[in-house]
Amino acid sequence: MGLSAAMEIGKNGLNIYRIATEVTSENIANVNTQGYSRQRVLLESAPPTLHNGFPLGTGVQISVVERYYDGLLQQQLVSAQTTQGFDTSKSTVLQQIEPYFNEVSNDGIGTAISNFIGAWQDLTLNPGGTSERQVVITRAQILSDNFQSVSRGLNDAISTQNASLVPLTDSINSTLTNIAQLNGQIKSTELLSGNANEMRDQRDQLVRDLSQKIGITFTENVDGTTDIKYADGGAELVTGSNAGAFSLDQTDPNNFVVQLTPPGGALAIVTPTTGELGATVAMRDTIIPGYLAQVDTLAKSIADAVNAQHSIGFSPTGGTNQNFFTPLGAVTGAAGAFSIDAGLDISTIAASGSALLPGDNSNALAIVQLNSTYTVPSGAPTATFSSYYSSLVSKVGLDVQSSKTTVAQDEAFSKQLTTLRESNSGVSLDEELTNLVKYQRSYQASSKLITTATEMMDMVIGMIR
Repeated sequence: MGLSAAMEIGKNGLNIYRIATEVTSENIANVNTQGYSRQRVLLESAPPTLHNGFPLGTGVQISVVERYYDGLLQQQLVSAQTTQGFDTSKSTVLQQIEPYFNEVSNDGIGTAISNFIGAWQDLTLNPGGTSERQVVITRAQILSDNFQSVSRGLNDAISTQNASLVPLTDSINSTLTNIAQLNGQIKSTELLSGNANEMRDQRDQLVRDLSQKIGITFTENVDGTTDIKYADGGAELVTGSNAGAFSLDQTDPNNFVVQLTPPGGALAIVTPTTGELGATVAMRDTIIPGYLAQVDTLAKSIADAVNAQHSIGFSPTGGTNQNFFTPLGAVTGAAGAFSIDAGLDISTIAASGSALLPGDNSNALAIVQLNSTYTVPSGAPTATFSSYYSSLVSKVGLDVQSSKTTVAQDEAFSKQLTTLRESNSGVSLDEELTNLVKYQRSYQASSKLITTATEMMDMVIGMIR
Protein backbone atom coordinates (compact mmCIF):
# COMPACT_ATOMS: atom_id res chain seq x y z
CA MET A 1 0.00 0.00 0.00
CA GLY A 2 1.40 3.35 -1.05
CA LEU A 3 0.69 6.95 -0.21
CA SER A 4 -1.94 7.05 -2.95
CA ALA A 5 -3.89 4.37 -1.08
CA ALA A 6 -3.72 6.44 2.12
CA MET A 7 -5.03 9.45 0.22
CA GLU A 8 -7.86 7.32 -1.23
CA ILE A 9 -8.81 6.19 2.27
CA GLY A 10 -8.87 9.81 3.39
CA LYS A 11 -11.01 10.81 0.42
CA ASN A 12 -13.51 8.01 1.15
CA GLY A 13 -13.59 9.13 4.77
CA LEU A 14 -14.48 12.66 3.71
CA ASN A 15 -17.38 11.36 1.58
CA ILE A 16 -18.61 8.96 4.25
CA TYR A 17 -18.65 11.51 7.07
CA ARG A 18 -20.18 14.12 4.80
CA ILE A 19 -23.08 11.73 4.18
CA ALA A 20 -23.26 10.91 7.91
CA THR A 21 -23.48 14.63 8.65
CA GLU A 22 -26.26 15.00 6.06
CA VAL A 23 -28.25 12.19 7.70
CA THR A 24 -27.80 13.82 11.11
CA SER A 25 -28.91 17.15 9.65
CA GLU A 26 -32.01 15.45 8.24
CA ASN A 27 -32.85 14.12 11.70
CA ILE A 28 -32.43 17.54 13.32
CA ALA A 29 -34.53 19.26 10.64
CA ASN A 30 -37.39 16.76 11.14
CA VAL A 31 -37.40 16.77 14.92
CA ASN A 32 -40.99 18.09 14.88
CA THR A 33 -42.22 16.24 11.78
CA GLN A 34 -45.15 13.95 12.61
CA GLY A 35 -44.44 10.30 11.83
CA TYR A 36 -40.75 10.84 11.06
CA SER A 37 -38.38 8.06 12.12
CA ARG A 38 -34.82 9.02 12.90
CA GLN A 39 -32.11 7.53 10.70
CA ARG A 40 -28.54 6.48 11.29
CA VAL A 41 -25.57 5.57 9.14
CA LEU A 42 -24.14 2.13 9.78
CA LEU A 43 -20.44 1.98 8.91
CA GLU A 44 -18.31 -1.05 8.14
CA SER A 45 -14.74 -1.74 7.07
CA ALA A 46 -14.18 -1.60 3.33
CA PRO A 47 -13.01 -4.87 1.70
CA PRO A 48 -9.26 -5.39 2.34
CA THR A 49 -6.61 -5.79 -0.33
CA LEU A 50 -3.50 -7.99 -0.34
CA HIS A 51 -0.08 -6.34 -0.15
CA ASN A 52 2.94 -8.62 -0.18
CA GLY A 53 0.61 -11.44 0.83
CA PHE A 54 -0.83 -9.53 3.78
CA PRO A 55 -4.43 -8.22 3.88
CA LEU A 56 -4.55 -4.47 4.43
CA GLY A 57 -7.69 -2.42 5.06
CA THR A 58 -8.92 0.09 2.51
CA GLY A 59 -10.86 2.36 4.85
CA VAL A 60 -14.54 2.62 5.68
CA GLN A 61 -17.79 2.33 3.75
CA ILE A 62 -21.51 2.78 4.44
CA SER A 63 -23.32 -0.46 5.07
CA VAL A 64 -26.82 1.07 5.11
CA VAL A 65 -28.72 4.16 6.14
CA GLU A 66 -31.40 2.63 8.31
CA ARG A 67 -34.36 4.10 10.15
CA TYR A 68 -35.39 3.22 13.66
CA TYR A 69 -38.62 1.28 13.11
CA ASP A 70 -40.56 -1.16 15.26
CA GLY A 71 -43.09 -3.20 13.28
CA LEU A 72 -44.82 -4.49 16.44
CA LEU A 73 -45.40 -0.94 17.70
CA GLN A 74 -46.85 -0.01 14.32
CA GLN A 75 -49.29 -2.93 14.55
CA GLN A 76 -50.29 -1.92 18.08
CA LEU A 77 -50.75 1.73 17.10
CA VAL A 78 -52.93 0.77 14.15
CA SER A 79 -55.14 -1.42 16.34
CA ALA A 80 -55.35 1.18 19.11
CA GLN A 81 -56.26 4.00 16.74
CA THR A 82 -59.03 1.93 15.15
CA THR A 83 -60.60 1.46 18.58
CA GLN A 84 -60.07 5.11 19.46
CA GLY A 85 -61.58 6.25 16.17
CA PHE A 86 -64.76 4.26 16.81
CA ASP A 87 -65.12 5.30 20.45
CA THR A 88 -64.33 8.97 19.85
CA SER A 89 -66.78 9.28 16.97
CA LYS A 90 -69.49 7.54 18.99
CA SER A 91 -68.88 9.70 22.06
CA THR A 92 -68.99 12.91 20.03
CA VAL A 93 -72.40 12.11 18.56
CA LEU A 94 -73.81 10.92 21.90
CA GLN A 95 -72.82 14.23 23.48
CA GLN A 96 -74.57 16.06 20.63
CA ILE A 97 -77.90 14.28 21.23
CA GLU A 98 -77.69 14.26 25.03
CA PRO A 99 -79.30 17.75 25.36
CA TYR A 100 -82.57 16.34 23.98
CA PHE A 101 -82.82 14.26 27.17
CA ASN A 102 -81.37 16.86 29.55
CA GLU A 103 -83.92 17.48 32.29
CA VAL A 104 -81.72 19.85 34.29
CA SER A 105 -83.26 22.90 32.59
CA ASN A 106 -86.78 21.68 33.52
CA ASP A 107 -88.11 21.96 29.99
CA GLY A 108 -87.88 18.39 28.71
CA ILE A 109 -90.41 15.64 28.09
CA GLY A 110 -90.30 14.48 31.71
CA THR A 111 -91.21 17.93 33.02
CA ALA A 112 -93.89 18.29 30.34
CA ILE A 113 -95.49 15.00 31.44
CA SER A 114 -95.49 16.10 35.09
CA ASN A 115 -96.99 19.48 34.20
CA PHE A 116 -99.66 17.84 32.03
CA ILE A 117 -100.74 15.53 34.85
CA GLY A 118 -100.53 18.48 37.26
CA ALA A 119 -102.95 20.44 35.06
CA TRP A 120 -105.45 17.58 35.27
CA GLN A 121 -104.93 17.52 39.03
CA ASP A 122 -105.87 21.21 39.19
CA LEU A 123 -108.91 20.52 37.02
CA THR A 124 -110.22 17.99 39.54
CA LEU A 125 -110.59 20.85 42.02
CA ASN A 126 -112.74 22.88 39.61
CA PRO A 127 -113.98 20.66 36.74
CA GLY A 128 -115.97 23.43 35.09
CA GLY A 129 -113.30 26.14 35.38
CA THR A 130 -112.45 27.78 32.06
CA SER A 131 -108.90 28.73 33.08
CA GLU A 132 -108.19 25.23 34.43
CA ARG A 133 -109.39 23.70 31.17
CA GLN A 134 -107.27 26.08 29.15
CA VAL A 135 -104.20 25.15 31.22
CA VAL A 136 -104.83 21.45 30.46
CA ILE A 137 -104.80 22.18 26.72
CA THR A 138 -101.75 24.42 27.02
CA ARG A 139 -99.82 21.78 28.96
CA ALA A 140 -100.86 19.16 26.40
CA GLN A 141 -99.59 21.38 23.59
CA ILE A 142 -96.25 21.83 25.36
CA LEU A 143 -95.99 18.05 25.76
CA SER A 144 -96.75 17.64 22.06
CA ASP A 145 -94.12 20.22 21.14
CA ASN A 146 -91.53 18.42 23.26
CA PHE A 147 -92.21 15.05 21.65
CA GLN A 148 -92.04 16.55 18.18
CA SER A 149 -88.86 18.48 19.01
CA VAL A 150 -87.04 15.39 20.30
CA SER A 151 -88.25 13.31 17.35
CA ARG A 152 -87.11 15.95 14.90
CA GLY A 153 -83.74 16.33 16.64
CA LEU A 154 -83.01 12.60 16.68
CA ASN A 155 -84.09 12.19 13.06
CA ASP A 156 -81.85 15.10 12.10
CA ALA A 157 -78.98 13.39 13.93
CA ILE A 158 -79.62 10.21 11.94
CA SER A 159 -79.65 12.21 8.69
CA THR A 160 -76.41 13.94 9.68
CA GLN A 161 -74.70 10.61 10.25
CA ASN A 162 -75.95 9.37 6.90
CA ALA A 163 -74.70 12.49 5.10
CA SER A 164 -71.29 12.31 6.83
CA LEU A 165 -70.62 9.00 5.07
CA VAL A 166 -69.89 10.93 1.86
CA PRO A 167 -66.86 12.94 3.04
CA LEU A 168 -65.70 10.06 5.22
CA THR A 169 -65.54 7.55 2.36
CA ASP A 170 -63.92 10.20 0.12
CA SER A 171 -61.20 10.71 2.77
CA ILE A 172 -60.65 6.96 3.06
CA ASN A 173 -60.34 6.58 -0.72
CA SER A 174 -57.83 9.45 -0.90
CA THR A 175 -55.69 7.81 1.79
CA LEU A 176 -55.81 4.42 0.04
CA THR A 177 -54.71 6.03 -3.23
CA ASN A 178 -51.82 7.84 -1.54
CA ILE A 179 -50.63 4.64 0.13
CA ALA A 180 -50.72 2.78 -3.20
CA GLN A 181 -48.76 5.58 -4.90
CA LEU A 182 -46.12 5.54 -2.16
CA ASN A 183 -45.88 1.76 -2.52
CA GLY A 184 -44.97 2.19 -6.18
CA GLN A 185 -42.46 4.95 -5.46
CA ILE A 186 -40.79 2.99 -2.66
CA LYS A 187 -40.49 -0.13 -4.79
CA SER A 188 -38.99 1.78 -7.72
CA THR A 189 -36.57 3.72 -5.52
CA GLU A 190 -35.26 0.66 -3.71
CA LEU A 191 -34.91 -1.33 -6.92
CA LEU A 192 -32.43 1.36 -7.97
CA SER A 193 -30.63 1.06 -4.61
CA GLY A 194 -32.05 4.38 -3.49
CA ASN A 195 -33.07 5.39 0.03
CA ALA A 196 -36.85 5.43 0.56
CA ASN A 197 -36.87 5.91 4.33
CA GLU A 198 -38.80 9.20 4.23
CA MET A 199 -41.43 7.70 1.91
CA ARG A 200 -41.76 4.72 4.25
CA ASP A 201 -42.40 7.15 7.13
CA GLN A 202 -45.07 8.95 5.11
CA ARG A 203 -46.74 5.64 4.26
CA ASP A 204 -46.68 4.45 7.87
CA GLN A 205 -48.32 7.70 8.96
CA LEU A 206 -51.01 7.28 6.29
CA VAL A 207 -51.63 3.71 7.48
CA ARG A 208 -52.14 5.00 11.03
CA ASP A 209 -54.45 7.75 9.76
CA LEU A 210 -56.43 5.18 7.77
CA SER A 211 -56.78 2.93 10.81
CA GLN A 212 -58.69 5.66 12.65
CA LYS A 213 -61.38 5.59 9.98
CA ILE A 214 -61.64 1.83 9.33
CA GLY A 215 -60.31 -1.38 10.81
CA ILE A 216 -57.39 -2.74 8.81
CA THR A 217 -54.65 -5.34 8.82
CA PHE A 218 -51.42 -4.85 6.87
CA THR A 219 -48.49 -6.91 5.61
CA GLU A 220 -45.04 -5.56 4.77
CA ASN A 221 -43.58 -7.23 1.68
CA VAL A 222 -39.94 -7.89 0.81
CA ASP A 223 -40.14 -5.54 -2.19
CA GLY A 224 -40.85 -2.60 0.14
CA THR A 225 -44.60 -2.42 -0.49
CA THR A 226 -47.33 -2.80 2.12
CA ASP A 227 -50.57 -4.67 1.41
CA ILE A 228 -53.66 -3.64 3.37
CA LYS A 229 -56.84 -5.62 4.02
CA TYR A 230 -60.19 -4.54 5.42
CA ALA A 231 -60.73 -5.95 8.91
CA ASP A 232 -64.51 -6.18 8.35
CA GLY A 233 -64.51 -9.11 5.95
CA GLY A 234 -60.86 -9.32 4.90
CA ALA A 235 -61.24 -7.77 1.44
CA GLU A 236 -58.14 -6.27 -0.18
CA LEU A 237 -57.79 -2.49 0.09
CA VAL A 238 -54.25 -1.96 -1.24
CA THR A 239 -52.19 -4.46 -3.21
CA GLY A 240 -48.83 -3.11 -4.28
CA SER A 241 -49.49 0.10 -6.21
CA ASN A 242 -53.19 -0.70 -6.74
CA ALA A 243 -55.87 0.66 -4.43
CA GLY A 244 -59.47 -0.30 -3.87
CA ALA A 245 -62.26 2.22 -3.30
CA PHE A 246 -65.33 2.64 -1.13
CA SER A 247 -68.55 3.94 -2.63
CA LEU A 248 -72.12 4.64 -1.55
CA ASP A 249 -75.34 3.37 -3.06
CA GLN A 250 -77.56 6.43 -2.65
CA THR A 251 -80.73 4.88 -4.05
CA ASP A 252 -82.34 5.52 -0.67
CA PRO A 253 -81.32 9.12 0.18
CA ASN A 254 -81.98 8.47 3.86
CA ASN A 255 -79.95 5.29 4.10
CA PHE A 256 -76.77 5.15 2.04
CA VAL A 257 -75.34 1.66 1.58
CA VAL A 258 -71.56 1.28 1.92
CA GLN A 259 -69.87 -0.63 -0.91
CA LEU A 260 -66.27 -1.66 -1.60
CA THR A 261 -64.46 -2.40 -4.84
CA PRO A 262 -61.15 -4.22 -4.06
CA PRO A 263 -58.16 -3.78 -6.42
CA GLY A 264 -59.11 -5.73 -9.52
CA GLY A 265 -62.22 -7.09 -7.76
CA ALA A 266 -65.98 -6.74 -8.05
CA LEU A 267 -68.21 -4.26 -6.23
CA ALA A 268 -69.74 -5.67 -3.04
CA ILE A 269 -71.79 -4.37 -0.10
CA VAL A 270 -69.91 -4.20 3.20
CA THR A 271 -71.06 -3.66 6.77
CA PRO A 272 -68.54 -1.48 8.63
CA THR A 273 -68.22 -2.19 12.35
CA THR A 274 -64.87 -0.62 13.22
CA GLY A 275 -63.25 2.81 13.17
CA GLU A 276 -65.03 6.08 12.47
CA LEU A 277 -66.90 4.53 9.56
CA GLY A 278 -68.26 1.73 11.77
CA ALA A 279 -69.26 4.20 14.50
CA THR A 280 -71.09 6.40 11.98
CA VAL A 281 -73.07 3.45 10.63
CA ALA A 282 -73.82 2.17 14.15
CA MET A 283 -75.10 5.57 15.28
CA ARG A 284 -77.24 5.90 12.16
CA ASP A 285 -78.68 2.38 12.11
CA THR A 286 -78.76 1.21 15.71
CA ILE A 287 -77.97 3.56 18.58
CA ILE A 288 -79.90 6.73 17.72
CA PRO A 289 -82.88 4.79 16.24
CA GLY A 290 -82.93 2.82 19.52
CA TYR A 291 -83.40 6.00 21.54
CA LEU A 292 -86.00 7.29 19.07
CA ALA A 293 -87.94 4.00 19.27
CA GLN A 294 -88.23 4.41 23.03
CA VAL A 295 -89.46 8.00 22.67
CA ASP A 296 -92.01 6.78 20.10
CA THR A 297 -93.12 4.02 22.46
CA LEU A 298 -93.71 6.54 25.25
CA ALA A 299 -95.62 8.92 22.96
CA LYS A 300 -97.84 6.09 21.67
CA SER A 301 -98.51 4.84 25.21
CA ILE A 302 -99.48 8.29 26.52
CA ALA A 303 -101.76 8.95 23.57
CA ASP A 304 -103.43 5.53 23.82
CA ALA A 305 -103.91 5.61 27.61
CA VAL A 306 -105.20 9.19 27.78
CA ASN A 307 -107.48 8.70 24.76
CA ALA A 308 -108.92 5.48 26.17
CA GLN A 309 -109.80 7.15 29.46
CA HIS A 310 -110.87 10.53 28.05
CA SER A 311 -113.19 9.01 25.42
CA ILE A 312 -115.37 7.34 28.08
CA GLY A 313 -115.80 10.60 30.00
CA PHE A 314 -118.30 13.41 29.47
CA SER A 315 -117.93 17.10 28.71
CA PRO A 316 -120.06 19.73 30.51
CA THR A 317 -122.61 19.45 27.69
CA GLY A 318 -122.79 15.65 27.98
CA GLY A 319 -120.59 14.93 24.96
CA THR A 320 -118.51 11.74 24.96
CA ASN A 321 -116.22 9.59 22.75
CA GLN A 322 -113.86 12.51 22.27
CA ASN A 323 -110.16 11.65 21.87
CA PHE A 324 -107.78 13.95 23.68
CA PHE A 325 -104.79 13.32 21.39
CA THR A 326 -104.81 12.46 17.71
CA PRO A 327 -104.96 8.63 17.58
CA LEU A 328 -101.63 7.12 16.56
CA GLY A 329 -101.24 4.02 14.41
CA ALA A 330 -97.82 2.37 14.43
CA VAL A 331 -95.29 3.03 17.17
CA THR A 332 -92.69 4.16 14.62
CA GLY A 333 -92.99 7.91 14.15
CA ALA A 334 -95.43 8.32 17.07
CA ALA A 335 -93.43 11.11 18.74
CA GLY A 336 -93.25 13.12 15.54
CA ALA A 337 -97.01 12.78 14.97
CA PHE A 338 -97.99 13.43 18.60
CA SER A 339 -100.61 16.22 18.67
CA ILE A 340 -103.90 17.33 20.25
CA ASP A 341 -107.02 15.96 18.55
CA ALA A 342 -108.68 18.43 16.18
CA GLY A 343 -112.03 18.13 17.96
CA LEU A 344 -110.71 19.02 21.41
CA ASP A 345 -111.21 22.42 23.01
CA ILE A 346 -112.05 23.71 26.47
CA SER A 347 -115.73 22.80 25.99
CA THR A 348 -115.09 19.17 24.98
CA ILE A 349 -112.64 18.19 27.75
CA ALA A 350 -114.29 15.23 29.46
CA ALA A 351 -113.62 15.68 33.18
CA SER A 352 -116.88 14.07 34.27
CA GLY A 353 -117.57 10.37 34.55
CA SER A 354 -121.35 10.79 34.12
CA ALA A 355 -123.50 12.52 31.56
CA LEU A 356 -125.90 13.45 34.36
CA LEU A 357 -123.20 15.07 36.48
CA PRO A 358 -121.45 17.74 34.36
CA GLY A 359 -119.57 19.06 37.39
CA ASP A 360 -118.21 15.64 38.32
CA ASN A 361 -114.41 15.18 38.38
CA SER A 362 -114.16 11.40 38.41
CA ASN A 363 -112.81 11.07 34.85
CA ALA A 364 -110.22 13.80 35.50
CA LEU A 365 -109.12 11.86 38.60
CA ALA A 366 -108.86 8.69 36.52
CA ILE A 367 -106.56 10.45 34.03
CA VAL A 368 -104.42 11.73 36.93
CA GLN A 369 -104.13 8.15 38.20
CA LEU A 370 -102.76 7.04 34.81
CA ASN A 371 -99.43 8.58 35.86
CA SER A 372 -99.04 5.96 38.58
CA THR A 373 -100.40 3.05 36.51
CA TYR A 374 -98.37 0.71 34.32
CA THR A 375 -99.26 1.92 30.83
CA VAL A 376 -95.99 1.71 28.89
CA PRO A 377 -95.67 0.15 26.39
CA SER A 378 -99.21 -0.13 25.04
CA GLY A 379 -100.51 -3.69 25.06
CA ALA A 380 -97.88 -5.09 27.44
CA PRO A 381 -97.25 -2.39 30.05
CA THR A 382 -94.30 -2.72 32.40
CA ALA A 383 -93.75 0.91 33.49
CA THR A 384 -95.46 4.21 34.21
CA PHE A 385 -95.06 7.32 32.07
CA SER A 386 -92.51 8.89 34.39
CA SER A 387 -90.55 5.75 35.26
CA TYR A 388 -90.21 4.75 31.61
CA TYR A 389 -88.91 8.15 30.61
CA SER A 390 -86.62 8.35 33.63
CA SER A 391 -85.17 5.00 32.65
CA LEU A 392 -84.52 6.30 29.12
CA VAL A 393 -82.85 9.47 30.40
CA SER A 394 -80.67 7.41 32.74
CA LYS A 395 -79.67 5.10 29.89
CA VAL A 396 -78.65 8.02 27.69
CA GLY A 397 -76.72 9.62 30.53
CA LEU A 398 -74.91 6.38 31.35
CA ASP A 399 -74.09 5.79 27.68
CA VAL A 400 -72.60 9.28 27.39
CA GLN A 401 -70.57 8.93 30.58
CA SER A 402 -69.40 5.46 29.63
CA SER A 403 -68.31 6.67 26.20
CA LYS A 404 -66.32 9.54 27.74
CA THR A 405 -64.56 7.14 30.08
CA THR A 406 -63.78 4.77 27.23
CA VAL A 407 -62.35 7.58 25.10
CA ALA A 408 -60.16 8.74 28.00
CA GLN A 409 -58.81 5.19 28.35
CA ASP A 410 -58.22 4.93 24.59
CA GLU A 411 -56.34 8.22 24.58
CA ALA A 412 -54.16 7.15 27.50
CA PHE A 413 -53.30 3.86 25.78
CA SER A 414 -52.55 5.54 22.45
CA LYS A 415 -50.43 8.15 24.21
CA GLN A 416 -48.43 5.39 25.89
CA LEU A 417 -47.83 3.65 22.56
CA THR A 418 -46.90 6.97 20.93
CA THR A 419 -44.43 7.64 23.72
CA LEU A 420 -42.87 4.22 23.16
CA ARG A 421 -42.61 4.93 19.45
CA GLU A 422 -40.99 8.30 20.11
CA SER A 423 -38.48 6.74 22.47
CA ASN A 424 -37.57 4.24 19.75
CA SER A 425 -38.01 6.24 16.53
CA GLY A 426 -38.18 9.87 17.62
CA VAL A 427 -35.33 12.34 17.22
CA SER A 428 -33.25 13.26 20.28
CA LEU A 429 -31.53 16.60 19.71
CA ASP A 430 -28.89 15.83 22.35
CA GLU A 431 -27.97 12.59 20.60
CA GLU A 432 -27.94 14.18 17.16
CA LEU A 433 -25.74 17.07 18.29
CA THR A 434 -23.32 14.56 19.81
CA ASN A 435 -23.25 12.67 16.50
CA LEU A 436 -22.73 15.93 14.65
CA VAL A 437 -19.61 16.70 16.70
CA LYS A 438 -18.38 13.12 16.28
CA TYR A 439 -18.76 13.18 12.49
CA GLN A 440 -17.19 16.64 12.33
CA ARG A 441 -14.09 15.38 14.16
CA SER A 442 -13.95 12.32 11.91
CA TYR A 443 -14.21 14.53 8.84
CA GLN A 444 -11.35 16.68 10.16
CA ALA A 445 -9.28 13.55 10.80
CA SER A 446 -9.86 12.30 7.24
CA SER A 447 -8.87 15.72 5.95
CA LYS A 448 -5.73 15.60 8.10
CA LEU A 449 -4.93 12.17 6.65
CA ILE A 450 -5.01 13.58 3.13
CA THR A 451 -2.91 16.57 4.19
CA THR A 452 -0.32 14.31 5.82
CA ALA A 453 -0.16 11.98 2.83
CA THR A 454 0.28 15.01 0.56
CA GLU A 455 3.14 16.33 2.67
CA MET A 456 4.81 12.91 2.61
CA MET A 457 4.37 12.76 -1.15
CA ASP A 458 5.95 16.20 -1.51
CA MET A 459 8.86 15.09 0.65
CA VAL A 460 9.46 12.00 -1.50
CA ILE A 461 9.32 14.07 -4.68
CA GLY A 462 11.73 16.56 -3.13
CA MET A 463 14.19 13.79 -2.31
CA ILE A 464 14.05 12.54 -5.89
CA ARG A 465 14.86 15.99 -7.17
